[in-house]
Amino acid sequence: MSDGKLKLVETCALLIMMREAQEISNADLKNLRGLELKRENRENLRKLGLIEVREEKRRIHLNLSDKAWNRDVLDVIGTEAPARSGYQGAAIYAQVAALRQFLDASGMALSEYFTQPGEAQREPGQEPVAQRRIHALDEIVALIRKAYDGLAQRPGDAVKLVRLRSELPGIERAQVDEALIALNTEAGVRVFAEANQKTLTDADRAAAVSIGNQDKHLLAIG
Repeated sequence: MSDGKLKLVETCALLIMMREAQEISNADLKNLRGLELKRENRENLRKLGLIEVREEKRRIHLNLSDKAWNRDVLDVIGTEAPARSGYQGAAIYAQVAALRQFLDASGMALSEYFTQPGEAQREPGQEPVAQRRIHALDEIVALIRKAYDGLAQRPGDAVKLVRLRSELPGIERAQVDEALIALNTEAGVRVFAEANQKTLTDADRAAAVSIGNQDKHLLAIG
């Protein structure tokens, strides 16, 4: 039986976030995916430990938690649709049951099944991005340096943080911010603001890291 903890809209939001396998804004969830996750629903999922909610400049960003990726999400979703959810609930829970059956039979991790677009072409044995959970600060710093080297044409070039973040999809935003702040203290590294603020796009502003109460949009490593 369903444990009654989740409403159908909450289950649908979790399934969409699984498919995204990365952070998604609440606005994109509504405008691009057609699902409105209201405050009470977000709070329920957050209290259950299934999602992480980040607010930045009046924007709300959502991401599945480690607990959710460890398949606790399927346990909380349960096996039967909520009462009065109709054929929509029946269809959705039929797919959830099929997913659960496949994972049990294959031994595949939930995070391995739901990979980001393009991840299906990864090298054999390479860990999928959604499964990777990196916590050591020095590891993330090293990955940022590697991403920068791949984006910059030459040492010292300014690389937009929005481009840099796109190269680090499996790492939590807060961890990337922490690593950027740490990098900024190292010799030959600059994390700085775009001088011409008029050229900034919404994506540039959303990708900024705050250092010294100022948004920084660019990274240069000499």
